[in-house]
Amino acid sequence: MFDFGNVICRFDYLIFCARLAERVGWSTEEIHATVHEGGLQADFESGRLTGPEYHRRVMDLVGARGADVGSGAGKNDAAGRHVAYDEFVPMYGDIFTEIPGTVALLRQLTTRYPLYLLSDTNEIHFGFVRKTMDVVGIFDELILSYEMGVMKPHPRIYAEALRRSGVPADACVFIDDRLPNVEGARQVGIQSIHFRSPDQCATDLRQLGVKVS
Repeated sequence: MFDFGNVICRFDYLIFCARLAERVGWSTEEIHATVHEGGLQADFESGRLTGPEYHRRVMDLVGARGADVGSGAGKNDAAGRHVAYDEFVPMYGDIFTEIPGTVALLRQLTTRYPLYLLSDTNEIHFGFVRKTMDVVGIFDELILSYEMGVMKPHPRIYAEALRRSGVPADACVFIDDRLPNVEGARQVGIQSIHFRSPDQCATDLRQLGVKVS
């Protein structure tokens, strides 16, 4: 069971923040503080907001709702800064870069073991990743926070992964770069590895008896 962000692919929210900042005339830091430092991201990744709803919330926060703004100069200014949803999706979604060593490790493991993706993500990010990255096709099952309605380390998301696997917790291994998520998996009996690099992950898997060629 693999996490996605910073395990399979690196990601950087500041890429999106810089793109949006250029469009609306804010600084990258202002966009990051406004969009990512509150609870909005957690609401999106927990499935409490759809993609279009998240887009509208972000546009509201930066004052760029276009036609929804009042008349006069303020309306024209906001309309000029408004980012349509079709443009927003790649602007927000295209922030991922594959980690080649992990992808190679996954391709080795899939010849012997079923693989599960267990990720905190959202409708736009994962929709974009699904369309642009072949690595998603390696996995037998996808357990995604926005579909589950909870994020790691909530026990329910691990329980769903175990239910789909059909095997006992101690027969599974979970890999994540965030220690709270690793500990959450351990609390439900899943063997877990704190990911720091593909080589370290492969070594730790071998120590648990996993066959890595």
